[in-house]
Amino acid sequence: MCGIVGYVGREKVKDLLVDGLSRLEYRGYDSAGFALYPKDDTANFVVRRCVGVVAELRKATQDVGQTETQGIAHTRWATHGVPNEVNAHPHLTGLTVLVHNGIIENHAHLRSAFQEQGVAFHSQTDTEVFARLIESNREWHVQKEKEASGKDFLDLPTERKRDIVLEALRQSMRQVDGHYAILFMVKGLPGYLFGVQSGAPMVVGRTPHGSLIASDLHALIRHTREVSFVPHGAIVEASAEGYRYIDPASGKASTPKFETINWSAQEVEKEGYEHFMLKEIHQQPLVVADTLSGRLPQEAGDPFIWDHPKAHEVLWKNCKKVYLVACGTAYYAAMVGKYFLERWARIPVEVDLASEFRYRSPILEPGTVLGVISQSGETADTLAALRLANEMGVTTFSVCNVPGSTIMRESSFQYPTKAGPEIGVASTKAFTAQLVVLAALAQDIARLRGFKADPAPFARLPHDMEQILARAQSYMDLGARLADKKTILFVGRGAMYPLALEGALKLKEISYRHAEGYAAGELKHGPIALVDERLATIVLGPSDDLLPKTLSNLEEIRSRKGYIIGIGEESNKNFKALCDEYIGMPATDWALAPLLYVLPLQLISYGLAKHLECDIDKPRNLAKSVTVE
Repeated sequence: MCGIVGYVGREKVKDLLVDGLSRLEYRGYDSAGFALYPKDDTANFVVRRCVGVVAELRKATQDVGQTETQGIAHTRWATHGVPNEVNAHPHLTGLTVLVHNGIIENHAHLRSAFQEQGVAFHSQTDTEVFARLIESNREWHVQKEKEASGKDFLDLPTERKRDIVLEALRQSMRQVDGHYAILFMVKGLPGYLFGVQSGAPMVVGRTPHGSLIASDLHALIRHTREVSFVPHGAIVEASAEGYRYIDPASGKASTPKFETINWSAQEVEKEGYEHFMLKEIHQQPLVVADTLSGRLPQEAGDPFIWDHPKAHEVLWKNCKKVYLVACGTAYYAAMVGKYFLERWARIPVEVDLASEFRYRSPILEPGTVLGVISQSGETADTLAALRLANEMGVTTFSVCNVPGSTIMRESSFQYPTKAGPEIGVASTKAFTAQLVVLAALAQDIARLRGFKADPAPFARLPHDMEQILARAQSYMDLGARLADKKTILFVGRGAMYPLALEGALKLKEISYRHAEGYAAGELKHGPIALVDERLATIVLGPSDDLLPKTLSNLEEIRSRKGYIIGIGEESNKNFKALCDEYIGMPATDWALAPLLYVLPLQLISYGLAKHLECDIDKPRNLAKSVTVE
C-alpha cells in the first residue's frame, strides 16, 4: 500500500513525479504530495500535499515545478492517522524530507521518547516519527563533527555530508521495528536520493537522463525497461549518474545488476475501455494463451514444459503433502488448486490464509512442499509465510505475476503467470492466470506420479473464453438489474464453491453491496434464513456429477421465492427451467470450468458497480498490493 516515486537527473521532475503517482494510484488514493529540491540550494524544499486523488494534486500545483530536477512523491493509503493534508506525505523535519510505505511497529514508543525530550509532532503518522529519527541521528553526528572540525553540516564537503546521512540512516534502521520502504532527501546535499527496502517493495530504473525509484514497475515502464529490484534490507543511494546498494550492517556498497522487463507502456493504458478492470476482463483469453504458451505438451503423456524441468521432476516425485498459502482472491485460487491437485495428482493439500498461517504454529513435515500465490509478489502476510517455510527448511514455490518481485526471488521454484500489469484493484486476469498455472501444474504432477493426464482441453480455453466475452454487455446489464436486491448469494459445489466465494468478493469490492459465497450444501445450515423475494442467488452449476445435488439446493431457494440466476451449460434445459435468468456456457472439462464461469461473475459485478456509479478501478478503502499486515 502507498506509492512512492523519486527522481534525480537532468529532466524537469514535477510532471514525471505526478505522472508516476497517477500510475501508482491503485496503491493508495487518500492523499498525495511531493517535495522538490530547489535549483537554488539556499532555498527551502517545495513541499505540496493535498487530500484526495492525484488529479487534485496536479490541479493544485500548477504554480510550482518549473525548474527543479530532483524530487520525491507519494500517494497514501491511510494506516496511522486519518486522511488529511497534515498526515499526507512527504513529511519535512529539519533538513530531512521523507516519504514512506509500510508500518513502523514501535512508532508509539519512539514518539513518546521524543516527546519526553520536548519534540513536537505535527501529524498522527508513524512516518513523521521515522523522519524525526533520521534527522535526530543526523544532528547528533553533525554535532560530533562540529566538535572535531568546527564545521556545520552545510559547510562540509559533499562526500562527508553523504557519509553522515548514511550513518544516521543505518543507526535509525537499528532503532525501528517494522516492514517498510522509505525515500528521502536532505537539504544541503543536492543530487542525491536515499532509500531503504525493508520488506516493502522498491525498484530502481536507469534512464539516459537520470535515476528513477518507485514502489513498483508501473511508475517506471514509460521511461525505462532497465530495472533492478532493491534487495530486502538494503539501502539505495541514487544520483544522476546511477545507484549504489549499501548493506546497512557492514556499510559495504555494491553496484546494482539490471534486468530488462518486457512489459510495455501501452499495457498499462486503458486502450479505449472505460475502466482498467473492464480491459483486464477482456484480456483474459490472451492472458491464458500467453501463460500456456510454450508450456503445453504436444500430446497426452508428454510433460508440460517448465523453466527447470529436471528439478521440477525431482521435487514433485518426492512430494508427500502440499500447503497452498495466499490472501484475498489468490486464496480462492489456492482453494480451486486444492481440487486440481487432490483429484488429478492424488496429493493431500491444505489451504491457508497467509494472515493466519504463521500464528497457528504449522507443522511442516519432511516431504512437504509449500506454495504461495500472489499477484504482486509483495503481499506482506504471504511473504512472511514463505519466509517461515524457508526457515523451517521446507521446499517452496510461488505462483506470481511480477517478475523479480520479492516472493519470486525468495521461493525455491517459480511458476510465473503472464498476465502483464494488472491496474484494477479488484483482481481479474491475475486470478485466471493463477488458475491456469495451478491446473497445468496439477496435470503435470499427475503424469509424474503415474496418473492419467490430458492437456487437450487447455488448448481450447482461449476460444471458449472469447465466446463468453462476446456476450459481455448482457452480463453487465444483468448486474445492473440487481441494484434493488438486498443481498446476493453465490453458491456452488466442488471447484465451484471457491468460485462462489470469489464472485461474492468481487461484487463486494467494487459495488459495496452485501454478497456472500457458500457451498451449496451449506444453505440449509443457516443462510437459507435470508431467502426472500429481495434476495438474489447466483447458482454455479456446470454439468458434472455434483449438479443434481446443486439443483436440489436451488429448489430450496425457489420454494422460498428467492430470485435465481443460473450459470450452467447452454444445453441444460432442466437447469434453465428452474431459473429466473440463465447464462448458458460452453461444455468443458470439470476442472477448467472455473476459468470460464468466473467471466460472467466479473462482468455482473462490473455492471452493478457501474450502474451504482462506484469508483470501479479504485474501490474505497482498498489497495492493490497489501504490503502491511
